[in-house]
Amino acid sequence: MADPLDEILEQATRLGGLIRRHPRFARLRQADDAVRADPAATAAMEAYNKAAGAIARKERTGQPVEVEEKRNVQRLHETVAGNERIKGFMAAQADYAELMRRMNDTIFEAITADEAAAKPADKPADGPQA
Repeated sequence: MADPLDEILEQATRLGGLIRRHPRFARLRQADDAVRADPAATAAMEAYNKAAGAIARKERTGQPVEVEEKRNVQRLHETVAGNERIKGFMAAQADYAELMRRMNDTIFEAITADEAAAKPADKPADGPQA
């Protein structure tokens, strides 16, 4: 008898191939390549991520965050948000995330449908009900 894990992994491999060929994944890869090919976009993303990460670390450890640090992150965010290639990447990323959410919902529904079918139906109570 085959190991159930082997069958799951085989299906996961098939699913991965289907996702790789899906237009939403192709758009995400193209948008990612476009950002990586743009030195200004790459630098803006790196600067924003570094500054935002520094603030997040300070907040987690209870250290004060200076007003100028917050202003700097806001300026960097505006730069990132104004870059057309980054906007395209973020849109493609959101579209791909929606695909993944729908896929996960479908898998969860399949799992819970089996559980619901296995449960016995509730029996009506005897006698009058209020």
